[in-house]
Amino acid sequence: MSFQAMDTFAEISNQILMASSTKPIDFDHVLSEVGDYGRYQIIFFFIICLPASLPSAFSAFNIPFVIGNPPHFCHLPPGKEYLRPITNDTRILECKQYDEKQLDIDGNGIISSYPIENYASHLRLIDCQNGWDYDNSTYLDSLVTEFNLVCDKEHWIEISTTSFYVGSFIGNCLFGYIADKFGRRRSFFVILTVLVFCGTANAFAKDIEAFIVLRFFTGLAFPALFQIPFIICMEFMGNSGRIFSGLMISLFFGAAMALLGVVAMFIRRWRQLTFFCNAPFAFLFVYLFFLPESPRWSVSVGKWEEAKKQLKKIAKMNGKQEVDVDELVDTMKNHQNAAEEEETKRSHNVTDLFRTPNLRKKTLIVTYIWVMNAIIYNGLTLNVSNLPVDDYWSFIINGAVELPGYFVVWPLLQCAGRRWTLAATMIVCGIGCVSAMFVPDGYPWLVASASFIGKFGVGSGFAVIYIFAGELYPTVVRAIGMGMSSMVAGSGLLLAPHIVKLGQYIKILPLLVMGSMALSAGILTFFLPETLGAPLPMTIEDAENFGKKPGMFTEAAKKRESQPLIDHSQHPRNHVRRASRLMNI
Repeated sequence: MSFQAMDTFAEISNQILMASSTKPIDFDHVLSEVGDYGRYQIIFFFIICLPASLPSAFSAFNIPFVIGNPPHFCHLPPGKEYLRPITNDTRILECKQYDEKQLDIDGNGIISSYPIENYASHLRLIDCQNGWDYDNSTYLDSLVTEFNLVCDKEHWIEISTTSFYVGSFIGNCLFGYIADKFGRRRSFFVILTVLVFCGTANAFAKDIEAFIVLRFFTGLAFPALFQIPFIICMEFMGNSGRIFSGLMISLFFGAAMALLGVVAMFIRRWRQLTFFCNAPFAFLFVYLFFLPESPRWSVSVGKWEEAKKQLKKIAKMNGKQEVDVDELVDTMKNHQNAAEEEETKRSHNVTDLFRTPNLRKKTLIVTYIWVMNAIIYNGLTLNVSNLPVDDYWSFIINGAVELPGYFVVWPLLQCAGRRWTLAATMIVCGIGCVSAMFVPDGYPWLVASASFIGKFGVGSGFAVIYIFAGELYPTVVRAIGMGMSSMVAGSGLLLAPHIVKLGQYIKILPLLVMGSMALSAGILTFFLPETLGAPLPMTIEDAENFGKKPGMFTEAAKKRESQPLIDHSQHPRNHVRRASRLMNI
């Protein structure tokens, strides 16, 4: 799953953990009465959520094939192939040719009859004078071959990739606000319009500048398009369904990545591939007829009648017609004013994460691991072009190796704990990537396998970091903490294209860099406390004590549990508002 796709786990984990500390009557209580994981939720999930993950994978990650950079060399007139420089290892220089004027020794237009190899070391190399010839055995054409983005124009490739990530970062802030202000349903169709229109327009770009601008606007919509329908599904479900749904969406996204590789294998022209990866998803506009608004969001903005209407539909399909939805919602409504007043008294902000030393340490470590995961995941996806095997098969396997990872980590989370599982996944990723340097020449698939092991590890790690972070941050700043860490990770994604570019100098260098990053993240994980079986920290004091002095937090938790407590800061209106506001890449 992509970094942006995995950010949706922040919403899941956030709601799971918040709900556990909230007392009735809140929205989760009402939802449990009408059925929080019944026939309605299952049908809704498979019809709405899973199809919505396809355009995210296809639109964002088609870029390795669109900007495919095949072997190339200077185009020369017929019969003048001798002007093509060849290195000692029989490699043709891609950006240089011999200066033909130097070969006219007598100045009469007659080329020397001596073999050029005899005096090649004395000839001047100049830039290609007549364009380039491209090896089209892998790509029939690409953005690179059409606009000649090689040699002194190669930087445009990096800019085009970076523009997408800049758009993603800005888009999540923008559409997070829109989703909070105007609702999940409206924001979904605004985002879908932007992605389908701008993504499809990319296929008709007349020059590289137009492509970069359109790619930026496509990036605006990318992660939010995945997140919003998924968040709607999560807001229809109780705790029991969110874990299963999170696992399913991870599996489906990984399968979509592998499917994209298959599609690209059969559509080897960049314009046709770009069109196919965006335009067909206009079919999602059919959701206009049956995509409901999230009742949890409706409650959060005071649209009680709309929430009642939707909850009654859920109760009917789940066979809970006997439930008095009107009474439940009215009771929840009566607590609204008191909850809002309590929330005002408990106002917190991001600076609370750094006020005390132990919580500050945990915040910095969690954020660092999050950034490393984001960079490595996206970097390994973009790096398929640097692997010494077929780009298409590399991409397909690169996506497929994520799938078994999710089946491995979920049982480990329960038996080995969060810390050991996260550390293991990152160390496996690091060892896999770094092991590429020990592969002898002539074994290209071993180098590729090292990269695939790395992807297996980092993909699995993403499933853990969201849960682990949610259990480390205290309730009063949990949404703020996870949002902040994810935002920093999103900005870190801008480094991914630059790391991949290092492959121009040494093919395995990006793997070594990302492997070192993964190992550092894995080692730092051991400086975090284990959260398996521990009570969730609710206050800043709880979080500061947790992991600082063994046993101290446990005693504090026992004392808290003996006292009646209603955590009004987790009222539906407030935790939905914060989850939406902090939704990011």
